[in-house]
Parts: sequence; structure tokens; C-alpha cells
Amino acid sequence: MAPSAPTPLIQPETLARLHGLEVAARIIVEGLQTGAHRSPHKGHSVDFADHRPYVAGDDLRHLDWKVLGRSDRLVLKRYEAETDLACLLAIDGSASMGYQGARAALSKFRYASILGATLAHLVLGQQDRAGLILFDEKVAHELKPARQGQLNRICHVLDDHVPAAGTDAVKGLEHLAAPTTHKGLVVLISDLLCDIDALGAAVDRLGHRGHDLAMIWVLDPDELDLGVATVSRFEGLEGEGQLTAEPRSLRDAYAEQVSTHRMALQRICRSRRVSLVECSTAEPPQIPLNRLLVAQNMGR
Repeated sequence: MAPSAPTPLIQPETLARLHGLEVAARIIVEGLQTGAHRSPHKGHSVDFADHRPYVAGDDLRHLDWKVLGRSDRLVLKRYEAETDLACLLAIDGSASMGYQGARAALSKFRYASILGATLAHLVLGQQDRAGLILFDEKVAHELKPARQGQLNRICHVLDDHVPAAGTDAVKGLEHLAAPTTHKGLVVLISDLLCDIDALGAAVDRLGHRGHDLAMIWVLDPDELDLGVATVSRFEGLEGEGQLTAEPRSLRDAYAEQVSTHRMALQRICRSRRVSLVECSTAEPPQIPLNRLLVAQNMGR
């Protein structure tokens, strides 16, 4: 049974329009509890894996009698253990995520919070564990993956946060690559305003640690097309200062920069088997969530 929705971050109309797919890792995951996902560890369950030689003291119930009868060898059956999924939501809480243009009903951070809370609701509803890393220039808040009461804790942290500091998505990923973090699914939700080379290196470190990574790239409609019609004053949200400009003269150059950044992100993700979902805050939240669910299940 899915946990009840504790805050407006989880919208019934969004849940009703999601595909009937589970939140899944595309690689074999490592967990602590018995669950529904394949584990890299061998155990005793229904799916046969391989044999190993019998050692004095082993449980004879797992002896393969057919092999013994054919070849007079004592071997034990080994099976794929099953494990739960640990899903870590890495959400960008920096100042740039506080932006909300006239065409969007929500700021980027509020939109990202709705996506993250809904994913946590789905993960916990399938009896897996959800955790949260909320970051800006540093890790601002961390909740280790858990089940009981976790949805309330995640929603409380997201509801209380006010985007203010600079951003460092790379630092958030590097924190998750620490040896103390159990392998699982990491969903990064950010506007990804970061150095591409540094992001690629951080993704590599996360992959080497055995994590499965998915990215949701959140943009305001203004950031997609610089949709401002008149001479305007642009203010950097992370201390870059102010600039007065006529946006129509900048639009083509800006669109080219966005396209270049998009292609670089796509190149990083394709080469490393990372799911990348781009979304606008003008879209209903179920649209990027459904894209993510389909991408994760197709790659299993």
C-alpha cells in the first residue's frame, strides 16, 4: 500500500496520470532488505545462479543431487538474492532554482520538489527505501534512505527550504560517490548550471561506485527561449550582477548556447548509460516523471 500524501507537494492528479511502472534501477543494485530487485550478492531465492563446490558443514538441503548422480561431484546450488532499492533524490536547492518566469506557475525549486516528493511516494509505495540530498554550494541537508516516516521527513525538508546560495551540482554528486553511500539509484533534479567536464568526471566517479544515475534537467520557459519581448534588466541569481539588454538581439546566440549545453549533457548521458529527462516548469509534473519511469524500465 502506498503511503499517504502528507503535503501539497504530492498531487493526486499527478499520481493518477503516471504510468503503472515501478521506479527501477537499470543496473543490479545492492540493498539491505529483502525486496524485488536483483542483487549482486548470491543467496537462496527462486532464481538459480550457479554452483559452488560443497564444503564440510554446508547445508545439505542445497546440494544438487542431479549433478551428484551424473558426475559424482558434490556441489551446492546458488541463487540470485533479491534486494530492496535504495533511491537517493539529489535535489538542487541553489538560488538559480528559485527563478520563476511569467509563463510558469511554479519556481524551478518548487517544481523539482514536486518531482522529488512524488518519486519518493512511488519508491516507498513499492516497499523500497528513499533518501534525500538537498544541495547548493554544499550539502545543505541529507536524509539517508529509509522507509518508516521517510515521506514526511523528505516533504518537510523540501517545504522548509528557501533557495539562496550558489550552486554546485558536481559537489552533490561527489558526496554521493563516497564509500559510505550504499549503491542504488540516484536521481539528480537540477537546472544543471555547471561545468560540463566537471559533471562528466563526477558522473564517472558515481558509476565506478556502482550507482545507477538518472538526471532530470529542470528549466523555466524563459531559459529555453529567452522569452522576454522588451529591453530588460537581467539579474544574476547567484551574485553575477545586473545586465541591461535588448533580448531579441541576444536570442539567437542564447539559443545556440542552450543547444550546445543540451548536446553536451546528452553526450555525457549516452556514453555512460544515464537516463536524461529534460523538462519545463510549464509542463504538468507527470510528463517528465513518466519519461523517467519509461527510460528506467526500458534499460533493465
